[in-house]
Amino acid sequence: MKKLMLDCDDTLYDLSWPFRKCMEEFLLNVDVDMDLFYTDYRKFGDLIFDDLQQGKITIDESGVYRIEKACEKYGIIFSHSKAVEFQSRYKYYQHHIEMDAPLIDYFSNCEDELAILTNGEDAHQRMKLEVLRVFDYFKPENVFTSGQIGVAKPDVNAFKKCMETMHEDITEWYYIGDNYINDMQGAKSAGMKTIHFNRHHQVSGPCADHVVYSAKELVEFIKKD
Repeated sequence: MKKLMLDCDDTLYDLSWPFRKCMEEFLLNVDVDMDLFYTDYRKFGDLIFDDLQQGKITIDESGVYRIEKACEKYGIIFSHSKAVEFQSRYKYYQHHIEMDAPLIDYFSNCEDELAILTNGEDAHQRMKLEVLRVFDYFKPENVFTSGQIGVAKPDVNAFKKCMETMHEDITEWYYIGDNYINDMQGAKSAGMKTIHFNRHHQVSGPCADHVVYSAKELVEFIKKD
């Protein structure tokens, strides 16, 4: 039996899907590299993550900020009212996300010990986890958010707090996530084994014990390891 702790966003599902749906509605004909635009959109959100974590801004304010800043960087005229509409639709699509099919199949039939640690405001992250039907497969007491525990990845204490709560030996666990710094560096520094689910082919490195690029590849690796 394996012990697997997973991230949520861009690990259990494709985080870019709600964004791309919104781009089809609001910015379909803009002449930009969509992957680069999305990467910058995410980076602008990362810049204000601490303010969000500390309750200084709301989820909606964060969402409006990142689309406004991304459009500004690429010289796209996009009014504040449109940014507010964009964020509203983004939230709508977040309520319609779906877990990757290979993961559903695996979780439905595996006997492994499963847990989740995800960064973000507690209620917001748990909303997404509910939509993904995570609690069909994961024990509620094994699901953690940074908003809940008061510390965020890549801080090693985020991982250690979860393991202490579960009364588990951290060295026996894999951490599976998409972000090299937050997930791989953080988990490896905390003493965990690591699998980098590099869905969007971003930077990786030596803190990733293994690298996979799709849910299918991830499941195949877990089964054979």
